[in-house]
Amino acid sequence: MTRRRILLALTAVPAVAITVGAVAVHRMTTGRLDHGTVFGATSDRLTVKPGELFSIEVFGYQGARDAWAVSDPGPDPTVVRAFGDEYVDNVGIEDLAAHVFVGSLGSGGHYYFTFRAQSPGRTTVTLHDGAPGHRGGKFAHGSDRTERQFTVDVR
Repeated sequence: MTRRRILLALTAVPAVAITVGAVAVHRMTTGRLDHGTVFGATSDRLTVKPGELFSIEVFGYQGARDAWAVSDPGPDPTVVRAFGDEYVDNVGIEDLAAHVFVGSLGSGGHYYFTFRAQSPGRTTVTLHDGAPGHRGGKFAHGSDRTERQFTVDVR
């Protein structure tokens, strides 16, 4: 009977640790904000409905000094209103192994610029990499650039 309890404890502890770790990884990869409909680099023209929450996704790596931001002046606030932005690290098995064996997470992450569509109209959202002297990161599934414009139609 004691042997069974020991065996059960030895099996339960790793299972709990793996579950807790999976929850932590999930939280790190999804971020704090609701991103709504996510548009990447292949979407230069975005069409959304009034009241819709949407995000523009940009690949970047803060460790390499990527610093993506919305350019001034921002989009017309009567058409779309900024809802928030965040950087979310990529965290997967490869990243965790790199962290354990090399000491750093090296695959970067994604910037999400989130907006809420306000009323019908058209506006432009311009994103830029403001890091001085840096060539810029890659847009999700795109090429190296330091600035990118998106036309947003609210209908």
